[in-house]
Order: sequence, then structure tokens, then C-alpha cells
Amino acid sequence: MENKNVVDFDRSGYIKFIVRSVWSQIAKNKDGSPDEKEFAVIAVKNRRNNKSMIHPLTDFIFYKWKYSAFNTMKSHAYNLVKFLNFLIENKTYYNLSSLTDLNLEHGSDYLNELTYNQVPRSTVKKIERTITEFYIYLTKRNFITLEMDTFEKKTKPYNKYETYYVSPFYDVNYLGDKKNNILHTIPDEYILYFLEMAFQTKSVIALGVYMQFFGGLRVGEIVNLRRMDVSTLGSYGENGLVLNIESRTLRTDLSNTSGSNYVKKPRYQLVLGYKNWAKVFYKTHLEKYPAISGSDPLFINKHGYALTGQSYRYYFNKLKEEFLSYLRNSKNVDDKMASLTLASFKWSTHLGRGVFSNL
Repeated sequence: MENKNVVDFDRSGYIKFIVRSVWSQIAKNKDGSPDEKEFAVIAVKNRRNNKSMIHPLTDFIFYKWKYSAFNTMKSHAYNLVKFLNFLIENKTYYNLSSLTDLNLEHGSDYLNELTYNQVPRSTVKKIERTITEFYIYLTKRNFITLEMDTFEKKTKPYNKYETYYVSPFYDVNYLGDKKNNILHTIPDEYILYFLEMAFQTKSVIALGVYMQFFGGLRVGEIVNLRRMDVSTLGSYGENGLVLNIESRTLRTDLSNTSGSNYVKKPRYQLVLGYKNWAKVFYKTHLEKYPAISGSDPLFINKHGYALTGQSYRYYFNKLKEEFLSYLRNSKNVDDKMASLTLASFKWSTHLGRGVFSNL
């Protein structure tokens, strides 16, 4: 990045910043095949023709988080992109022509704008960390008229060998910590009802829901499974399943900026057997969804390719609506009341981890 005007705040109103993902070969495997990694990059998009191109500010993301997990890169890239778009939208008010006009006031105003729009304190803090690093990046490269002594460095309280920069932004307000409206589990008596609904409706993710409820798996861990990653305890897993959970690339044909196809912690995970349910769910799944594509995914779409995290969530939310409808139409008063309670909360695939934790 040699040109200080790499962000020329176009006054036409047709340009906006976006996040894209790209795959790049970082090495070769022992068999000679390419070892690829997905990276989050910053791009600019023309609203008139929908065309986009990677922007030089991607260098900031690579400078700080090139060797981090994709989700980490993606998170910081989104944080920065939203800030840059805020600057573009308010360029007339601030009389901005390029990044060289940037000062601390702009960052403080943006963070307060987030709080005004009811963005939680924890989220604003995360965004503030990204923007702080961005200002430091620009300062070190003499893109903006700030000195490095503007940024106070402190030692982390839990590790005296690590340091961090204190946010330079002033008069930033945050929302008070409040309890959210997210449901993390459901009443015990409805856990099996939900699984029965998944099985009876022949949902493509029925086995996945069982694995989440009795193994605590995340969506990214479910869609990363191959048939060979499942070991059974007893006939068809009657006594449980042992899963080899690792990050894999089962769909290199797709660009993924949601981060929903990734494994947070590689490990072997036990999925508990409940009566003969694990056997029934696992055997039925293998018979109904034979592998077609070469990557041998356990969960597949109608074309035989690995199910994505986005698709998994779609099927889960569809199953959720069928379950709530069943409760609403039940003749049992308790079921009707439960449907009202469950419908008043936000919940999706994360529910499985909560159910498993409370078993």
C-alpha cells in the first residue's frame, strides 16, 4: 500500500466495502495435492454493475491475522468494513476525501452510533479493538496524522509477557449488560418430542440433531463429518458413536464468509446412546443418504454434495417451525403453553449444545 489515497471516498454514492473469501494454496500435501486455506479479504463493490474487486486494505487484515483461523479474519474484516462504510455514508458531514483525513473523532462517533442503535456492549468492544488496531496500522505507515504515543500500551493482567493497546477513542458510551432473549435449552419433556419430529418428518439433518442433543456438536462440526469419521459402539452405534472432529474442506466450490463450516476444537467426541435411538437414527441415515461425491460427506444435499452450515441452519429452522406448529395444534394445554413460551425466545442450532450440557 504505497498510495495514501487508497480509500478515496467516492462521492457518487455507488461504492461500498464488502467482505469476500478467497482460497489460496499455502503448501503441498505429501501426495502432491494442494494444501489450501480460505482467507477473508476486503473488496469494494460498485452498486451500479454489481462488480467488485479486492481492495489494498486487505493488507491490514493479512498484516494482523493472516495466520489466524478464517473466522477470526472474517470477524475483523467485517468490523472494519462496517466502519469504512460509515465513513463513506458520512463523508459530507465530516468533509472526508480520503483516509488521510481520518482522526479519533470519527472512530468515537462510529462507536457511539453503534450504542445508539442498541448494539450490545460486548459487540461494540470487539469492534473497538479492530478499529484501534486499524488506526495503529495507519499511524505506523504515516497514512494519518497521529503519533504512536497516542496509543497507550499495557500488560495483560493474566499474562505479564503479553501487551495490548488501550483504545484511544474518547467519550464512548456502552449499553449496560442486559440478559438476552436467547433460549439455550428446552424442557426435558420436549427433547425427545423434537427428535421424534426430526425422524418422522424424514429431515435430512435428523441424525445431526441427535448428535447435537447427545454430543453437544456445533453446526460446523456436523457438516465437516465424513462417513469414515464415525466409529460405532455396538451395532450401528446402539451404545453410542465416537466422532473424529477436524476442520476439513468438503466444499471448495463455495465461498463461505459466514464461518459456519468450521471446527472450533478438533477432538474425538462421544455421542451418547439413548436406548436404541442412536442405532435407529444412524442406520436410517446411512440407508437413506448414500454418499455420492468423492469427499464422502456424512450429511449431503440432494445433489450428493456436502451440506453447508447455512443449509443445515435452514433445515433446523424449518424443523423448529414444524415442532412449534405441532405444539400449537396439540389438544394438550401444556403443549399449547409451551409453544407460546418457546416461540417468544430466539433459538436455533445452538440449542443442541445447551441440551447436551444439561443432560
